[in-house]
Amino acid sequence: MMHDALGPVEAVIRAAAQRPDGVAMTFVDYCSDREGVATDLTYGDLAVRSTAVAAWLVENTRPGERAAILCGHDADYVAAFLGCLHAGVIGVPLFAPEPFRPADRLLNVIADCTPEIVLTSSGHTDAVQELLASPRLAVLPKEILPVDRIDAGSRPAPPDPPDGDAVAYLQYTSGSTRTPAGVQVTHRNVAVGAAQLAAWVPAEQSSRLVSWLPFFHDMGLMFSIVLPLVRTVPVTCFAPLAFIQQPRRWLELLTTQHATHTMSPNFGLDLCVDRVGPQRRAGIDLSALRALGNGSEPVRHRTLTRFTEAFRDNGLRPDVHCPGYGLAEATLGVTGHEPGRPLPVGAFDRRELSAGRIRPLDAADPRARLIVSAGRPIQQEVRIAHPRTGADTDAPGEIRVRGDNVCVGYWRQPERSAETFGDDGWLRTGDLGFLVDGRLYVTGRLRDLIVIDGRNHYPADIEATVEEACPQLRRDRVVAFGAEIDDAERLVVVAEPRSPVSAADVEAIGAAVRAGVSERHDVHVHTVTLLRRGTVPITSSGKARRQECRIRFERGELGRG
Repeated sequence: MMHDALGPVEAVIRAAAQRPDGVAMTFVDYCSDREGVATDLTYGDLAVRSTAVAAWLVENTRPGERAAILCGHDADYVAAFLGCLHAGVIGVPLFAPEPFRPADRLLNVIADCTPEIVLTSSGHTDAVQELLASPRLAVLPKEILPVDRIDAGSRPAPPDPPDGDAVAYLQYTSGSTRTPAGVQVTHRNVAVGAAQLAAWVPAEQSSRLVSWLPFFHDMGLMFSIVLPLVRTVPVTCFAPLAFIQQPRRWLELLTTQHATHTMSPNFGLDLCVDRVGPQRRAGIDLSALRALGNGSEPVRHRTLTRFTEAFRDNGLRPDVHCPGYGLAEATLGVTGHEPGRPLPVGAFDRRELSAGRIRPLDAADPRARLIVSAGRPIQQEVRIAHPRTGADTDAPGEIRVRGDNVCVGYWRQPERSAETFGDDGWLRTGDLGFLVDGRLYVTGRLRDLIVIDGRNHYPADIEATVEEACPQLRRDRVVAFGAEIDDAERLVVVAEPRSPVSAADVEAIGAAVRAGVSERHDVHVHTVTLLRRGTVPITSSGKARRQECRIRFERGELGRG
């Protein structure tokens, strides 16, 4: 285990002393100019700005208090985050209030963590004040601080960063299966998690990162901020909304920056294939790319294949794909595939998996379920446990993790912390999978598992089948779950069509869904419900909230036919 890994604050201070004019981060803003306006942030400037934030926090609050970060996707966010780490104040990475974002998530998190300070930018101050005026907040922050207005030269330097066991920040989970909760990430967790990821990014002069991932998400925070700063590798960032509006922007930045490393979940890769057609791929050059990380659960073989085939002529090599597995409770990374090696894809008998057994098949066998390996453990221990007994098993079971990257619990939730983190050092992830030749294969979420007539069915597998059978449905907006209907567990599929559908279309889609699922999974779909575009509940990272879908369906809020 690693106890001497370098944290981002120390890394920035060291880099500022050695190369103050070196560019640490570049932010590309597409709001003021559709072509994008780039702004560089040097190590020297970042050290000065983050130290000023830390000094202000030391003067105005106490170590262990919470500071909510409600900045835009820019340098203010990074200065605020590092300032919290340096001052020993517990940062809460969130996002600035925006008209296109529902305020519920912000209000729920603020109500849970009760921050004493809100760190924001002058351009967002009015929106933050309006948010905090909500009657849902019983305890209000004492002060709102626009970090871009701090005078860097007016305050003494803060003390050295706190010891490794202190809580550095609260990483609120996206809540795909349960109400969002604040994971308590210690300073040691941050340093160790960054060191584990650092093996993925060589400290070479040619290394360049590009990221559109949101800073408030664990993947975005670690990959876009912590990892490049610890590794002193330059990174170019732009806002997630700018990517969603025009996914070609990501591909253009990968080209112009000669990016060697980047990351995207399934939906980002699919969005590029769907929205950047062959006629719009001219000028894109992905030949410098060495690693394209994907931490979706599970990573879809079809998504990787489509992306590779779409951009093969643009220099994309198949061996750049680096699927992995991680979660906020383990400071992001748990397992990962090695860059530059052929992608391991396992073919397993679908019915045997449903019965709790592992039986490899030829990939061409129609009975096979193709599962992309999430790679090998990254400097930590991973085992598979029987979901009920906790005993080690060679069959599919719950993925459990142990290492210095595993966090200490959830904020103010002792019972849930005890349930998840236990007292034996093993994190109970709630995810299902199995190991073959030391490689992890993720099959789904324990709480999402559908059990019908004694057989297990993995929602992600059924959802993939539905998407293949019905191209009229929006990708990543298909949700499969089990629901209690007529005193029995039944399979329900909820989905959003790509465009408005007629009554005849609804009937045809339902028939195609039932035929496809029956043929491949040997299970009957009791109900197919089509929803208006944008109404399938999703997390902040784009994953479907299956449990929320199920609850709303059983309440009659989503329809039953």
